[in-house]
Amino acid sequence: MPPDQAEAGSLGEFVADQIEKLRPRLLDLSRRNPLLSAPISNRSHALVRVVDEVPTVLFEKLVSGGMCFKPLPPLEEDPLDELSREFQNTLIDARLTDEHYLTSLDEIDDDAEDAAERLIKIERDLKDRIREALEYSPRQTRGDLSLVQHAKNNHIRPSYDLPTEIAEDEDNRHLDDDIQTLLLPDLFERRLNTIGTKCRTWLQETGISVLHVAFGFLEWAETDTARSSFAPLLLMPALLEKKRTAAGPEYKVTGDENVENNVVLGEKLRIDFALDLPQYEPGTPIEAYFQLVADAAPKGRKWRVRRQVAIGVFPSARMAMYHDLDTKKWPFGDNQVALDLFGGNPSSAGSSPFADDYPVDEPEVEIKVPLLVMDADSSQFSAMVDALDGKNLAVEGPPGTGKSQTIVNTIASAIVSGKKVLFVAEKMAALDVVRSRLEAAGVGEFVLPLLANRSGREQIIRSIRGRMELSRSRRTSELNEKIERYRADRAEIAQYVTSVGAQHGETGLRVYDVLGRQIACRETLEKWPVELQRHEWPPCTRITDARLKELSDLAEDIDEAASNCAPQADHWRNIG
Repeated sequence: MPPDQAEAGSLGEFVADQIEKLRPRLLDLSRRNPLLSAPISNRSHALVRVVDEVPTVLFEKLVSGGMCFKPLPPLEEDPLDELSREFQNTLIDARLTDEHYLTSLDEIDDDAEDAAERLIKIERDLKDRIREALEYSPRQTRGDLSLVQHAKNNHIRPSYDLPTEIAEDEDNRHLDDDIQTLLLPDLFERRLNTIGTKCRTWLQETGISVLHVAFGFLEWAETDTARSSFAPLLLMPALLEKKRTAAGPEYKVTGDENVENNVVLGEKLRIDFALDLPQYEPGTPIEAYFQLVADAAPKGRKWRVRRQVAIGVFPSARMAMYHDLDTKKWPFGDNQVALDLFGGNPSSAGSSPFADDYPVDEPEVEIKVPLLVMDADSSQFSAMVDALDGKNLAVEGPPGTGKSQTIVNTIASAIVSGKKVLFVAEKMAALDVVRSRLEAAGVGEFVLPLLANRSGREQIIRSIRGRMELSRSRRTSELNEKIERYRADRAEIAQYVTSVGAQHGETGLRVYDVLGRQIACRETLEKWPVELQRHEWPPCTRITDARLKELSDLAEDIDEAASNCAPQADHWRNIG
């Protein structure tokens, strides 16, 4: 093997090895990471926990069309257990026989302003006495609030550990399109508004959606005596939508079928405990996966699979980067850019950190940038030349110096050249600026957005279909004529610039210098006698600066001598 190939091979192995060592640093393996210790406390505003639902049904419905969150009934509403036949029959009898109820009705003044409120209170007091007589659990009020009991009173199973089978309830609640929560309406709305705001902020700043539906949690601890942590097992990317309705705000969540393992948890278990978390294979029933994880429990450690579901903020930006840097999926050792970053580029040694400006009007330079859709100065054009030449470069500059314009022009020129461009930015705002400018320039149809909230399967198919349905312009010949006319006009202007910038003979002056001096001296020349103005002077192209200085000094001497002479007009009186 030639030495250069052997050296490249060893460098490639070094690059791959270094990337594998650096990858785990992307993952926060402390308990501060919600992917290792989810904030399941009721005080947390980062997620909403689900009750009285079947995980497999949730999974299918979220992917197929989405579901709406549902709060607990308001405390002011009558509990559902009061709709039972037993309670209703007792209530009918009590309205006829309960002395306290009948006496209270007689005391109501029908003309009083609070008559309606008093009637409602008397009716409610009667129902509460019936609940006590029938030994029903107490109705919950804000004074003696118990969400668990309030849920039970409304036939809602309050446990966060979800059932495995669909219950045969009269209302088919496990098969409807609602996701039951254990939140009262006011807190329910605040919690989901907060989650929505956090997700939008992450999306705007990083371009990554952090809203996920967590299916299953692993209850684990670092030591036998340490406090247990709840780490999500499966993460389903989701989209939260808020819609105003006559009944109040409606929150709909839609899931993505691309469910993935909790990579952070897997790395934590592998690095700290030498344990392998079972991998989730697409299409595997989630109940089967829960069983796989449960069967992998190590001896002597806290390890319990909790069949719980939560929807909320699970930051996954670094998880995406961790996946992208998997050396088993990408041959980084064969990538010249990666080799240059880790090993250096000999051709760049000693070179200037600043790029040179190219003569932008030269045909061999101009052809490298076939299209400008926005204004560009010479430095921006030169940066585009280097980029389209395949050079790796960094363009720096403060805000407002035209970096985004340069990016837009570079992308447009690359498209015209038949190339494909992947534009990546850390913040969503940068992506939006470039995309909007490309659309304004008329090349938006060639852009395929790959954004977290805009790149579902349907959006991608729609975008590709729109591109395929574009018709070829019939005005190509007209465009070519305009380009040729533009080039001819530019060549004429360039010839003029060359001519006025040329040196005028041996004078040491440029043509534009001579023209400028002629304009400056025009008023003086117009005052000369007509004979002098019409006199044909010899060509002055051989008058150098030194000769011009001599003539100027001689003229000054003549002028000074003439001024020193006294008037002698009388001496010539009788001559002629």
